[in-house]
Amino acid sequence: MKKAIFLLAALCCIGAGVAGQSSRTVVDTWYNRTEGQISGPFFIPLANANPFLAWSAVWESNAPGMWVRFASSAHQFQDNWEWIGPDDHATEMSGRTVGQLKFTVASSRFFQIRADMPVGDIAFHFFNPGPETTYTPGFAEEALLGCPCPLPPPQRRNDWCPAGNCPPNPSPSFTAVSHLIVHHSATTNTATNWPAVVRSFWDFHVNTNGWADIGYNWLIDPNGVLYEGRGDNVLGAHFCGTNGQTMGVCVIGDFTTATPTAAALNMLDQLLAWKACSISADPLSTMFHNNSGLTLHRISGHRDGCSTQCPGNAFYPMLPSVRQSVVDHIADVCNAVSTPEQEIITSEMLVFPNPAGEQINIKAPGISEGVLDLFEMPSGKAVRSGGAFRGPVFTFNISGLPAGVYRSRLRDASGEERNAVFIKQ
Repeated sequence: MKKAIFLLAALCCIGAGVAGQSSRTVVDTWYNRTEGQISGPFFIPLANANPFLAWSAVWESNAPGMWVRFASSAHQFQDNWEWIGPDDHATEMSGRTVGQLKFTVASSRFFQIRADMPVGDIAFHFFNPGPETTYTPGFAEEALLGCPCPLPPPQRRNDWCPAGNCPPNPSPSFTAVSHLIVHHSATTNTATNWPAVVRSFWDFHVNTNGWADIGYNWLIDPNGVLYEGRGDNVLGAHFCGTNGQTMGVCVIGDFTTATPTAAALNMLDQLLAWKACSISADPLSTMFHNNSGLTLHRISGHRDGCSTQCPGNAFYPMLPSVRQSVVDHIADVCNAVSTPEQEIITSEMLVFPNPAGEQINIKAPGISEGVLDLFEMPSGKAVRSGGAFRGPVFTFNISGLPAGVYRSRLRDASGEERNAVFIKQ
């Protein structure tokens, strides 16, 4: 009888919490019981979820979390409790905790709560992400002027949210990016519909956290598919409240003990190479980050800015190899050359070693004399002009150049022009 009265009371609290659309609802409840006691069951007034049911909770206390389990019937619960704790990316507020984003099967209609201490008022947020979307991969966008690395083809917002009910911030702020911040989502590593997972992130960030848009600039799923979040140079909500001058990329999954897939890492290399190249950032370097007041790697993890486990204990130690992979991608793939031993022709012009230190060697088959100019990328600003080239191999001192990405241009007396890109370490 007591359980029935408690269920009725919970249902009476739902009305004010329903978000006014069939895709989400909020169930307001509470937990003030002693350690280990079970509250509920509580009804979820959201039918026909597809392909899963996304959920989170917000509680008005500093309790560390609670256990929750789901069932399709109020009388069919099994011992499949799941822990929900604070979300690493949520804005910290005294006396209010935003829990992690979680997923349960689409048939879930009831839930129960168990905790080790009183939790107080709890608002459970539920979201139906909607059916599977269709997407045809496009082509990589053209590289920026002066930068040979293209943006790999992403799913744009109208691809991952074709219903149009995941709008962007109507008044975004922009930032000049200097640091690239890597995250994990700390959510499931397996799904049959990753665009639905991305839609769930949008709902969680906007309707649970209260942000203006999905927090990340870019997201990558385990299949190596890139998703546009806030987009390029838009101020995000992902880095310890010091988001200025950063680009946030979330590799979807929980990498506390597991590591990202090879496909996801490959896409991460491509994305970071594109952005590092476009802002003339040496992927191996560090730089002072004004907003946080910290000197950070140009490619950093979320935990480098504040106390968090993100991007996961298994993934974070991989960041040095990620930085090197980005350097290699720029050198090997983005129309440049890879090592002192390999000389790969770029526009019939060889630059080696690449990456370079104090000097570069240049070979241009068929040109014995000419003028060599160097340009900073992606600005196109000339940093060396009028250097006399005399072949067949010309050695050029670059010790005075800061670390970054550069384009070398060779012109002979007839006006023929050849170009190649190199990295200065």
